Amino acid sequence: MAGQPGVTAAASRPAETAPVIILGYPHSGGQRLLSLLSDNSGLACTSGTGLLPLCSQAATVWRLAEERDGESGHISALAAASIRAMVGAMVTQILARVGRDRWCEFAGATEEAAGTFLSLYPAARFVCVHRCFSDVARTAIRASPWGLAGPGYAPFVAAYPGSTLAALAAWWAARTSALLAFEQDHPRQCLRIRCEDLDADQPGTASAMASFLGISDTASQAATNPGHQPEPATRPEPAGTAPEPAIPVAQLPPALLAQVNDLLASLGYPPLTS
Repeated sequence: MAGQPGVTAAASRPAETAPVIILGYPHSGGQRLLSLLSDNSGLACTSGTGLLPLCSQAATVWRLAEERDGESGHISALAAASIRAMVGAMVTQILARVGRDRWCEFAGATEEAAGTFLSLYPAARFVCVHRCFSDVARTAIRASPWGLAGPGYAPFVAAYPGSTLAALAAWWAARTSALLAFEQDHPRQCLRIRCEDLDADQPGTASAMASFLGISDTASQAATNPGHQPEPATRPEPAGTAPEPAIPVAQLPPALLAQVNDLLASLGYPPLTS
């Protein structure tokens, strides 16, 4: 690999060499997109390394050390150079291990952590992956039939202890709202992808991703039409099996249902109806 690979380069490097961050949440389809890009695009793909949260934590420590704790979002040039050096060393190791020269990460990072990373690497490209709530809910319940567990779900389960569906709806709404807010704040650095468009090979999805990420059309077409089975909730049922049960919309409080339907409309999905 010639020169300094990946995110160790200057912030002004073009899109073709900038780091790629896939932002999503569990069951959104982001992990699947990462796998497809890893197979076809030449990117060194990783998942959950924690590098984006690490950047955010390091920036917080630097602000405290420099007594900038009241200047949220701002760090000095020295702090930025230090964080880039730390991240660059780690990413260089990843790239060397797989023999590639551009890094791609699937991260369920917060909007704040993603924003900090973008401030350090303004050329970074973010692919924000969305999925219809009903498919997310069915997939999440299949994955955790004994109940939702883990710190990501905990506050929503506590808020809606009587309904797993309501807890999932509140969780999905929070994650989706954060992704949409990040897209709105950084329109030039973000590309929105719907998981369903990957499965359906919607016209323009492959070419849009190729142009945005600076990868070949062939690679993007393979990623958006790979001939793989879609995620479980959207996989066609074998002949003779019962159809998927309807989402019990009555379990959702009216305000939560309205919020979910507003977000579905923003993403071009049909509303939930009773």
